[in-house]
Amino acid sequence: MKAKYIPNILSVIRIIMAFAFAAVFIWLPDKLYIAVIIFVAGGVTDVVDGILARRFGWITDAGKILDPLADKLMQITALICLFVSRL
Repeated sequence: MKAKYIPNILSVIRIIMAFAFAAVFIWLPDKLYIAVIIFVAGGVTDVVDGILARRFGWITDAGKILDPLADKLMQITALICLFVSRL
């Protein structure tokens, strides 16, 4: 594996985290702190992904698609979960 793909891997992990957030939010309503931890961890991976991509020039065509996709998926997932639960 080449190091330049680390930001892409982090973006894929963030996409998976969006689904994990929704699953925890929906099926474990008494454990919302876990969903919050998943959401914050997604934000941290977004920051790390951006730093690595810019600092080392690890920008790929796949990353140009994956990063915004992961960002919007996490935001929309959280918005829908909050709207449905009416928190």
